[in-house]
Amino acid sequence: MSSTSTNKQPCLVDRPFLRGAKVNNGTTQVDPTSPTFGNLIQLVRVGDLPSEDAALVEDIFIVSNEGYPDNGGVRTAEFGVYVYAPNQASPSTSASLMVGRVEVGLSGSTQGYPLHLELPYNNAPTPQTGNTALGGAIAIGKMEGLYLEKGYILALGYLGDGPTAVSGGLSPSGITAWAQGGFY
Repeated sequence: MSSTSTNKQPCLVDRPFLRGAKVNNGTTQVDPTSPTFGNLIQLVRVGDLPSEDAALVEDIFIVSNEGYPDNGGVRTAEFGVYVYAPNQASPSTSASLMVGRVEVGLSGSTQGYPLHLELPYNNAPTPQTGNTALGGAIAIGKMEGLYLEKGYILALGYLGDGPTAVSGGLSPSGITAWAQGGFY
Protein backbone atom coordinates (compact mmCIF):
# COMPACT_ATOMS: atom_id res chain seq x y z
CA MET A 1 0.00 0.00 0.00
CA SER A 2 1.39 3.37 -0.96
CA SER A 3 0.86 6.78 0.53
CA THR A 4 0.98 10.32 -0.80
CA SER A 5 3.91 12.69 -0.37
CA THR A 6 2.39 13.98 2.86
CA ASN A 7 2.26 10.41 4.20
CA LYS A 8 -1.52 10.08 4.03
CA GLN A 9 -3.06 6.73 3.28
CA PRO A 10 -4.49 6.47 -0.22
CA CYS A 11 -7.28 8.86 -1.01
CA LEU A 12 -7.90 10.41 2.38
CA VAL A 13 -9.49 13.66 1.34
CA ASP A 14 -7.95 16.73 3.00
CA ARG A 15 -10.07 19.43 1.43
CA PRO A 16 -13.49 18.77 -0.05
CA PHE A 17 -14.51 20.95 -2.97
CA LEU A 18 -17.61 22.01 -4.86
CA ARG A 19 -16.63 23.95 -7.98
CA GLY A 20 -19.07 25.41 -10.47
CA ALA A 21 -19.30 27.46 -13.63
CA LYS A 22 -22.10 29.07 -15.60
CA VAL A 23 -22.41 28.47 -19.33
CA ASN A 24 -24.77 30.46 -21.57
CA ASN A 25 -25.29 31.48 -25.19
CA GLY A 26 -22.26 33.81 -24.98
CA THR A 27 -19.91 30.90 -24.26
CA THR A 28 -17.57 29.96 -27.12
CA GLN A 29 -18.34 26.62 -28.76
CA VAL A 30 -15.48 24.14 -28.97
CA ASP A 31 -14.46 21.54 -31.50
CA PRO A 32 -15.48 18.28 -29.78
CA THR A 33 -12.49 16.27 -31.03
CA SER A 34 -9.75 18.85 -30.50
CA PRO A 35 -10.89 21.70 -28.26
CA THR A 36 -8.67 24.69 -27.64
CA PHE A 37 -7.75 24.82 -23.95
CA GLY A 38 -8.57 28.54 -23.75
CA ASN A 39 -12.18 27.85 -24.80
CA LEU A 40 -12.77 25.17 -22.15
CA ILE A 41 -14.34 26.08 -18.81
CA GLN A 42 -12.11 24.93 -15.96
CA LEU A 43 -13.92 23.20 -13.11
CA VAL A 44 -11.09 21.60 -11.08
CA ARG A 45 -7.37 22.31 -11.29
CA VAL A 46 -5.05 20.01 -9.32
CA GLY A 47 -1.68 21.12 -8.00
CA ASP A 48 -2.10 24.84 -7.43
CA LEU A 49 -1.11 24.27 -3.80
CA PRO A 50 1.98 22.20 -2.90
CA SER A 51 -0.15 20.02 -0.60
CA GLU A 52 -2.40 18.86 -3.46
CA ASP A 53 -1.16 15.49 -4.66
CA ALA A 54 -4.31 14.61 -6.58
CA ALA A 55 -8.09 14.87 -6.49
CA LEU A 56 -11.08 12.56 -6.58
CA VAL A 57 -14.09 13.93 -8.42
CA GLU A 58 -17.08 12.02 -7.05
CA ASP A 59 -19.80 13.73 -9.02
CA ILE A 60 -20.23 16.01 -12.03
CA PHE A 61 -23.70 17.40 -12.57
CA ILE A 62 -25.38 20.03 -14.69
CA VAL A 63 -28.39 22.11 -13.69
CA SER A 64 -30.47 23.90 -16.33
CA ASN A 65 -31.32 27.51 -15.52
CA GLU A 66 -33.55 27.66 -18.60
CA GLY A 67 -37.32 27.84 -18.33
CA TYR A 68 -38.51 27.39 -21.90
CA PRO A 69 -42.16 26.27 -22.00
CA ASP A 70 -42.55 22.54 -22.63
CA ASN A 71 -44.75 23.28 -25.65
CA GLY A 72 -42.22 25.76 -27.13
CA GLY A 73 -40.30 23.18 -29.15
CA VAL A 74 -37.36 21.02 -28.18
CA ARG A 75 -34.36 22.98 -26.87
CA THR A 76 -31.19 21.20 -25.77
CA ALA A 77 -27.50 21.88 -25.40
CA GLU A 78 -24.59 19.47 -25.63
CA PHE A 79 -21.42 19.52 -23.53
CA GLY A 80 -18.16 17.63 -23.52
CA VAL A 81 -16.31 16.80 -20.31
CA TYR A 82 -12.53 16.86 -20.73
CA VAL A 83 -9.43 16.19 -18.69
CA TYR A 84 -6.58 18.42 -19.78
CA ALA A 85 -3.59 16.22 -19.06
CA PRO A 86 0.12 16.09 -19.79
CA ASN A 87 1.11 13.73 -22.60
CA GLN A 88 2.87 10.84 -20.85
CA ALA A 89 5.15 10.23 -23.85
CA SER A 90 6.13 13.91 -24.07
CA PRO A 91 5.45 15.63 -20.72
CA SER A 92 6.11 19.11 -22.11
CA THR A 93 2.94 18.85 -24.20
CA SER A 94 -0.66 18.51 -23.03
CA ALA A 95 -3.93 17.48 -24.59
CA SER A 96 -7.64 17.75 -23.85
CA LEU A 97 -8.96 14.19 -23.51
CA MET A 98 -12.71 13.61 -23.64
CA VAL A 99 -14.24 11.82 -20.66
CA GLY A 100 -17.82 11.98 -21.94
CA ARG A 101 -20.56 13.95 -23.70
CA VAL A 102 -23.97 14.90 -22.36
CA GLU A 103 -27.07 16.49 -23.82
CA VAL A 104 -29.04 18.71 -21.44
CA GLY A 105 -32.77 19.37 -21.88
CA LEU A 106 -33.67 23.05 -21.48
CA SER A 107 -37.45 22.94 -21.07
CA GLY A 108 -39.33 24.17 -18.02
CA SER A 109 -39.82 20.60 -16.79
CA THR A 110 -36.05 20.09 -16.45
CA GLN A 111 -35.26 23.52 -14.97
CA GLY A 112 -33.40 23.19 -11.68
CA TYR A 113 -33.04 19.39 -11.74
CA PRO A 114 -29.45 18.07 -11.55
CA LEU A 115 -28.37 15.85 -14.43
CA HIS A 116 -25.58 13.58 -13.14
CA LEU A 117 -22.90 12.38 -15.50
CA GLU A 118 -21.83 8.76 -15.38
CA LEU A 119 -18.21 8.50 -14.31
CA PRO A 120 -15.80 5.57 -14.57
CA TYR A 121 -15.71 2.94 -11.85
CA ASN A 122 -12.87 3.49 -9.43
CA ASN A 123 -11.01 1.28 -7.00
CA ALA A 124 -12.30 2.80 -3.77
CA PRO A 125 -13.96 -0.02 -1.80
CA THR A 126 -17.71 0.18 -1.28
CA PRO A 127 -19.77 -2.20 0.84
CA GLN A 128 -22.46 -4.08 -1.06
CA THR A 129 -25.91 -2.98 -0.04
CA GLY A 130 -29.43 -4.05 -0.80
CA ASN A 131 -30.44 -6.01 -3.86
CA THR A 132 -27.27 -6.46 -5.94
CA ALA A 133 -29.32 -7.77 -8.88
CA LEU A 134 -30.26 -4.15 -9.67
CA GLY A 135 -26.80 -3.61 -11.14
CA GLY A 136 -26.12 -0.03 -10.04
CA ALA A 137 -22.52 0.86 -9.23
CA ILE A 138 -23.08 1.03 -5.48
CA ALA A 139 -25.05 -2.25 -5.58
CA ILE A 140 -22.22 -4.21 -7.15
CA GLY A 141 -19.60 -2.89 -4.73
CA LYS A 142 -18.06 -0.23 -6.94
CA MET A 143 -18.02 3.52 -6.80
CA GLU A 144 -17.93 5.98 -9.66
CA GLY A 145 -15.39 8.77 -9.71
CA LEU A 146 -12.58 10.36 -11.58
CA TYR A 147 -9.04 10.50 -10.21
CA LEU A 148 -7.06 13.55 -11.29
CA GLU A 149 -3.29 13.60 -10.86
CA LYS A 150 -1.26 16.69 -10.04
CA GLY A 151 -1.21 18.97 -13.07
CA TYR A 152 -4.52 17.69 -14.46
CA ILE A 153 -7.46 20.00 -15.12
CA LEU A 154 -11.12 18.95 -15.33
CA ALA A 155 -12.93 21.11 -17.86
CA LEU A 156 -16.24 21.49 -19.65
CA GLY A 157 -16.67 22.39 -23.31
CA TYR A 158 -19.84 23.82 -24.85
CA LEU A 159 -20.53 21.87 -28.05
CA GLY A 160 -23.62 23.83 -29.17
CA ASP A 161 -27.22 22.76 -29.64
CA GLY A 162 -27.85 19.14 -28.72
CA PRO A 163 -28.50 16.50 -31.39
CA THR A 164 -32.24 16.37 -30.58
CA ALA A 165 -32.70 20.18 -30.51
CA VAL A 166 -35.38 21.48 -32.87
CA SER A 167 -35.93 25.02 -31.60
CA GLY A 168 -32.43 26.07 -30.53
CA GLY A 169 -30.26 25.93 -27.46
CA LEU A 170 -28.98 28.12 -24.67
CA SER A 171 -30.15 31.62 -23.82
CA PRO A 172 -28.47 34.09 -21.44
CA SER A 173 -29.86 32.03 -18.51
CA GLY A 174 -27.83 28.99 -19.55
CA ILE A 175 -26.82 26.13 -17.30
CA THR A 176 -24.62 25.65 -14.25
CA ALA A 177 -22.05 22.85 -14.21
CA TRP A 178 -20.73 21.48 -10.92
CA ALA A 179 -17.92 19.17 -9.85
CA GLN A 180 -17.81 17.76 -6.33
CA GLY A 181 -15.05 15.82 -4.63
CA GLY A 182 -11.88 16.43 -2.68
CA PHE A 183 -8.13 16.97 -2.83
CA TYR A 184 -5.72 14.53 -1.22
